[in-house]
Amino acid sequence: MASSEPRWNFVALEKTHQKDTFDCGYPNLNEYLKKYARQNHNKSIAKTFAAISPSGSLKIEGYYTVSASTIEYESLPPSDRSKIPAYPVPAALIGKLAVDRSAQGKGLGGELLVDALLRSLRASQEIAIYAVRVDAIDERAKEFYLKYEFIPFEDRPLSLFLPLATIAREFA
Repeated sequence: MASSEPRWNFVALEKTHQKDTFDCGYPNLNEYLKKYARQNHNKSIAKTFAAISPSGSLKIEGYYTVSASTIEYESLPPSDRSKIPAYPVPAALIGKLAVDRSAQGKGLGGELLVDALLRSLRASQEIAIYAVRVDAIDERAKEFYLKYEFIPFEDRPLSLFLPLATIAREFA
């Protein structure tokens, strides 16, 4: 029988979280978590949310960052441009998303993404958000986002977006 207990808790990054051993395979994402995530979180530059075990361990198994952003009108596919005014639209940016090697292949990346999308959906009740955007680190990451219906921008092939209307429909 499958357990109904969550496999991870998604919480705001705290000083007590163990980040020194985090290794996702991308040095720049490891370095960001270890050196910059807390200060950016505290300064509200980018909020960082960590996946930790519900067992009480403080080891970070994955993380993502989210912040405010915009999407340039010209970057959108023609089908989306026809629906909105011809100026930049507000967006939530998932700036980083990474899973420690010890937790890779267990579905954590998808759960981190869903948590970020739901967090953005909740924020859209208070502030305008047209879409969630991401900048994939490489083609492999781009393929991950495409599985979740993200749409590539016209002018930046590793940058993608997911309209909030799609997110709301999926989680209604």
